[in-house]
Amino acid sequence: MHWQATEVAVANTSSTMETFVTRYGANPILTVDDIPDRANCVFNSGAVVADDGSVMMLVNTWTSDWTPKFMWARSLDGVRFEVSPQNVVVPPDEYPYVPHEGIFDTRITKLEGWYYITYNVASRLGGRIRLCRTRDFSRLEDLGFITQPDHRNCVLFPEKINGAYARLERPNVGDSGDIYISYSPDLIHWGRTKLVLERNTRYWESAKIGPGAPPVKTAQGWLCIYHGCRESMNGFQYSAGCMLLDLADPSRVIGKMRDCLMWPQELYEQVGQVNNVVFPTAALQFGDDPDTLNIYYGCADTCIGLATASIRTLVEKCLADGPL
Repeated sequence: MHWQATEVAVANTSSTMETFVTRYGANPILTVDDIPDRANCVFNSGAVVADDGSVMMLVNTWTSDWTPKFMWARSLDGVRFEVSPQNVVVPPDEYPYVPHEGIFDTRITKLEGWYYITYNVASRLGGRIRLCRTRDFSRLEDLGFITQPDHRNCVLFPEKINGAYARLERPNVGDSGDIYISYSPDLIHWGRTKLVLERNTRYWESAKIGPGAPPVKTAQGWLCIYHGCRESMNGFQYSAGCMLLDLADPSRVIGKMRDCLMWPQELYEQVGQVNNVVFPTAALQFGDDPDTLNIYYGCADTCIGLATASIRTLVEKCLADGPL
């Protein structure tokens, strides 16, 4: 890919500046202008590299009357997406779903020949995670709820670990939360839950944290891009973080960046439906360079941005900073 970019520099303890993330220079890559319906926003959308080499994104949008819709979008270059007009997910009508509270935050994991999708179903009694899958990005098979209330985020690992499926999740505790791991024999029934990372290890993630993109397997460990936020007098600020989990025991953090990977710096990240939000939902190895990671992220709950990073650099930084 050839496109203009803006660099995000993070200060280290020396006098030099180390660069971890490069924003796409023409961000945001998806806005309401790309949605076939009259829409208020497009945000927090999972993506995956399909078998044909394209990037498929399940776009989260709210129409002008605040009806939530999911629409498939396809890109051949990872940047320019064509959005289908068809709404592919109908919210469940059973109690305790409340229509105006919506469905959102899709994540996609390719696993055993299927593309599995997790998303949040909001409710006055607490959100729950629902699971569906597809082989061809046309027909979705609904597999039902896979969490009890109240859960906010959930991402699946792309392969079994020690004979079991695994996921990272963020149950809500009031208006805060930490990252846990659970295991399953069938993707429906989950247990053996264990704390992975607690919020407030650093100020930028002091209020709450949650899994962002599905984990990326590397030789050194599972590379996880997650979100964390702090609370100020002006509300929450959402940033992106990076950690490395043990391959055989992903409940164990073996490396973690002390500083956040990205934070709201651009106008489209700072101003929108919800100000000051960088919310990663996909981290894809796409293109000719296997070291390049495409990070897709929601911006201010209004549009979608793209940034790239070096997998090798992120892994090295996580290991250098240590487990906490």
